[in-house]
Amino acid sequence: MSETGDIIKEQGPIGRIVDVGASLLAFVGGLFLLFIVVLTSTSIIGRALLTLDVCCGPVPGDVEMIEIAAGVAVFFFLPFCQLKRGHVTVDIFSGLMGPRGVAVTDLVGNTLMTAAAVIILWRLELGFQDKLRSGETTFILALPLWWGYALSLVGAAAFAVVSVYTVLRSVSEVASAKAPASQHHG
Repeated sequence: MSETGDIIKEQGPIGRIVDVGASLLAFVGGLFLLFIVVLTSTSIIGRALLTLDVCCGPVPGDVEMIEIAAGVAVFFFLPFCQLKRGHVTVDIFSGLMGPRGVAVTDLVGNTLMTAAAVIILWRLELGFQDKLRSGETTFILALPLWWGYALSLVGAAAFAVVSVYTVLRSVSEVASAKAPASQHHG
């Protein structure tokens, strides 16, 4: 984010498509978090009402659903975080490096993140295949575990695509010797 807190919009048709896609996934990830909040609250209220001998009890399988939803939400947030330069960086020397140095370190970081994203996608896909083949389910609700893997794969694939885009964006920034738009160096 910029110094004013504004989120920088991507330029060009591909950049805008990547921006919209990452933003939509982040929005859906937020819906998964909202689901977790509502489910947790409902389950806690149900437990309290049961303790008071009023009614209900906890939502059956709440922990299973929360585990799956939390994993999916994380994968849905990763593309947006990568696109908006939201990962943790260490800026100790960036003031000394100038715009080109900052752009080069950004390029190296984005290249490493792309490698990590591809490895995560590859391993998650193998896990998905394993859960699909085994037919493994959750203990209480008997939800197929591959459902969570399949949804997470959508986020992981988008993370890999966005990471490749950020490498290309960084190459452009290095070529123009321009510091990334989200960083202020003075």
